[in-house]
Amino acid sequence: MLQYILDNYFILLYFIALVLSVIKYRLYYDTVLKYLPIILSYVLMSEILGAIVRDIDDIQLVYIPEYYNYNTIIFNIFDIVFFLYFFYVFYQLSDKPINKIIIKYGSIVFLISCLVNLFYQDFYTQPQNYAIIVGAIILIFACLTYLYKIFTEEQKFVPRRNLLFWISIGLLFFYTYYPISMYILSFNYDLYSMYNITKYHYACISVLYCCFIIGFISMRRLRLPIKQTE
Repeated sequence: MLQYILDNYFILLYFIALVLSVIKYRLYYDTVLKYLPIILSYVLMSEILGAIVRDIDDIQLVYIPEYYNYNTIIFNIFDIVFFLYFFYVFYQLSDKPINKIIIKYGSIVFLISCLVNLFYQDFYTQPQNYAIIVGAIILIFACLTYLYKIFTEEQKFVPRRNLLFWISIGLLFFYTYYPISMYILSFNYDLYSMYNITKYHYACISVLYCCFIIGFISMRRLRLPIKQTE
């Protein structure tokens, strides 16, 4: 049991981030991040369900013998939800029309890529690599534009007290790596296994949620009223 917990240590980080998001909710409840605890709850439930499907033979989502323990569909759905949520967040945070346009139409391109990807990879058993690549490019752009904004404009609080600073850093780090690992998993599984890339994947997840945790611990009151935008 202890070894199982150690092998899935990153799930504990999801739980800590979720608890902190609830504890600190009063500091951002009226901002664009007001749905963040729901997203983190969804993250935790997806990981737990994914672990159950992967490790318990009696629970299956794909009724094909060679794929009986595959949980890929859980994370393919998760990716769509996660990407769209943060596209929404950074769209609301953008104050330059060009950035809004790129994120808005980039989101549409992402959804189209999700549909197109269905014709090239099995949604039940394979990561949707082309959609992941498109989504990651848009999200990296959104994170970079937000970080540029907070470092070039006069700030009331130093960036390290800004929850969105830490979220952006974590997302930028993870989504620079994630498309690469999923591409190798899909198209060069021998290489993926040889170098045990799973452990690096888990390490990158840990960095992402450690950034969330640091952000929650160090944050001050966010003053980002929800904008009504078209």
